[in-house]
Amino acid sequence: MKIDTRVKNVTTVRGRDGKTARNQAATSPLDPAPVSDDVRLTSASSKLSEYEAELAGLDVADSGKIETVRQAIADGSFTVDEEAVAEGLIQESIDTITHQAQR
Repeated sequence: MKIDTRVKNVTTVRGRDGKTARNQAATSPLDPAPVSDDVRLTSASSKLSEYEAELAGLDVADSGKIETVRQAIADGSFTVDEEAVAEGLIQESIDTITHQAQR
């Protein structure tokens, strides 16, 4: 038996849903169908943009505190509260683990 390679589509084959192979191919993502983009922004997205702009303008660093710490380091009077640092690290680890467990 010789296979004819010139045959491109078989339209009499039907899938389980009853559509022909040609109909299924018409909805295939490989078909060069016209594409259109439609973007709709809600009022919430514009509010988020406003909030983002407001937050970008805020100074999150306390320059006075930074300068105080910088001066204390320079003159050798800066001390680290090891217990507070350890408690902070432990609490941050607990928060991270709890957050991951809730996912």
